[in-house]
Amino acid sequence: MPVIEIVPAAPEHVDPIASDPREADVAELWAVGRVTPEQAMVNGLRGSARAWTGMVDGVPACMFGATPYSILGGMGTPWMIGSNALGAWSAQKALLREARPIVGQMQAMFPKLLFNVVDQRNVQAQRWLRWLGFQLMDPTPIGPDGLPFIPFWRAPGV
Repeated sequence: MPVIEIVPAAPEHVDPIASDPREADVAELWAVGRVTPEQAMVNGLRGSARAWTGMVDGVPACMFGATPYSILGGMGTPWMIGSNALGAWSAQKALLREARPIVGQMQAMFPKLLFNVVDQRNVQAQRWLRWLGFQLMDPTPIGPDGLPFIPFWRAPGV
């Protein structure tokens, strides 16, 4: 069983994740806005209220956080970029168990709503989002190529 730890995200975690990103994350980031995993993590670190890194056996395997959605307050945009270090189902399952309370912390930081979109092709991320308590909506065309993305959201008490 892999050793899973969630730590505060740091700039030095970007390269290990960006050097071996999950194919689904690369495709999704490119489709939504022509962004690389490295750019997305750097932007996420800059803009997030808080960000975390999931470590698998001491190696950065994913980075995630939530950025403010609007100036109105109370709404946040959760995000996650993963590497192939998340490949083993045992690592994914253990990380999801550890991440569930973190999503609760995100919800506390953004008590009105957590909202973002996920590439319709990224079935694994959709399963994770449901398990973490997010509601998924019908796909809508997004990005330069108009590919279908699924809006997802989570609000307190839902």
